[in-house]
Amino acid sequence: MVLRIPKGAPAGRPRDLRAIKGAARFAALLLNLAVLAVLPCLAQPSAPAYRDVAEIPDTPAYRHAQKLVALANANDPAAIAAYVTQNFTPEFLAIAPIEEHVRILQGFFQGSSGLEIHSARVYDPPRPESDAVLVVRNRLMESWQAVVVTAEEAPPYRIASANLLPARRPSDLPPAERLDDSAIVRDLGAYVDRLSAEGTFSGTLLLAKDGRVLLEKAAGIANRDFDVPVNLETKFNLGSMNKMITAVAVAQLAEQGKLSFEDPIGKYLDTTWVAQEILDRVTVHHLLTHTSGLGSYFNEVFERSSRLLFREVGDYKLLTRGETLAFAPGSAWGYSNTGFLLLGAIVEAASGENYFDYVRTHIYGPAGMEHSDSYELDQVNPNLAVGYERVWTGEGVTYRNNIFAHVLRGGPAGGGYSTVGDLWRFDQALRAGRLLAPASLERLWRADPEQNSPGYGYGFGVQTTPAGRLVGHSGGFTGISADLGMYLDAGYTMIVLSNDSEGAPPVYEKARELIELGR
Repeated sequence: MVLRIPKGAPAGRPRDLRAIKGAARFAALLLNLAVLAVLPCLAQPSAPAYRDVAEIPDTPAYRHAQKLVALANANDPAAIAAYVTQNFTPEFLAIAPIEEHVRILQGFFQGSSGLEIHSARVYDPPRPESDAVLVVRNRLMESWQAVVVTAEEAPPYRIASANLLPARRPSDLPPAERLDDSAIVRDLGAYVDRLSAEGTFSGTLLLAKDGRVLLEKAAGIANRDFDVPVNLETKFNLGSMNKMITAVAVAQLAEQGKLSFEDPIGKYLDTTWVAQEILDRVTVHHLLTHTSGLGSYFNEVFERSSRLLFREVGDYKLLTRGETLAFAPGSAWGYSNTGFLLLGAIVEAASGENYFDYVRTHIYGPAGMEHSDSYELDQVNPNLAVGYERVWTGEGVTYRNNIFAHVLRGGPAGGGYSTVGDLWRFDQALRAGRLLAPASLERLWRADPEQNSPGYGYGFGVQTTPAGRLVGHSGGFTGISADLGMYLDAGYTMIVLSNDSEGAPPVYEKARELIELGR
């Protein structure tokens, strides 16, 4: 599963085994944590210098990394289980049932048709000898990835963590030639066609530049029970991409003087939401930047509760009352669904409007987003894609839907629906200043490294790339993967929506690779 970006790891969306807490809590954890891995811009603002060496260092961590690649490529669950049992630390092993560890390592192969080892990546400043970064080529996705392993520092040198992440282009390759827009469209379109033919992409894609759509594509199946194909008007679940919408709503109210980013949240909320200490210490700024110290309301109470209980923002008080702070507000960064849920409640308090009505009236309406909403899933909602997770068995691929894993209605922290066309209209409304003034947009799109938010602004991930500033957000859950990225300087916009847990990331990363190539 893709869950966490460890400090110092190559930028991208990791496939981290550590965050799985057990089969019973698996789906809730994905909604709680997986979004971290699919934020398109939640990478280090400036990546460390590196070089790639053909000779793989003879260290325990690198030996483990090579063995994991070999096991994944062999796709032998019995061999994987034996190695995991013998070579993972007890803490790492105990985090999930052995079947989950095996399934994820098998997924390394299923999502690649084989990984080809290219080199070891050496950093300046150097990483600890207990770490290994093995650069590999994904045969199916035609992309560079890194197997990142941390081993114990003393015998028996067992594996303490293992990740599969996107990797930057190897330093020993010749400089890439810059592609013009027609070449980007050609190569990206062909890539999506190939993934679709392989059955590894179901969803929609839109690529635009300077207000003009360059490429739109739809592929795959929206509903497998009835074999309904995806089309460009299919509405996909956005996961945590809704955090951008909530941040825009908060910024609009700040422009109107109805709230301030520096206000303590106790100005708008009471102890029916969280404890008084939290109301006094946490500010709106902390919530917007994920520096509040709050966690996720997708907790054990949620798991035991009927989804029918949670339809309006205020219904979630049942889940937030017991929240505590993991760290002092402003002292660290920790992704928080609870934080953005509380922002939705603040929008209601400051505006006097229901959150969902506010968003429809002040964001979706002005932007022309006619096919976007937090739809109630027990109602009739035309052209909504059903989410699926691919499950590999000895007899091939089967699919499991997410109908009973998902919330009844999305909200301020995520789970709404939209189309690629509507999200492009959102992008255009932002760039044109129809939703917020330029100064407010710059605040949303500015990271705060001095305040422990180096890769995140207000509701938007922020990164500096070879093509200039890139801002956006993504979402992930069982049967959901979505990405929106806006190159503020180069003028490109990339939107990928998928009803497959792993569908959007490869297409999004390919688009990034083509845009940034040679720059």
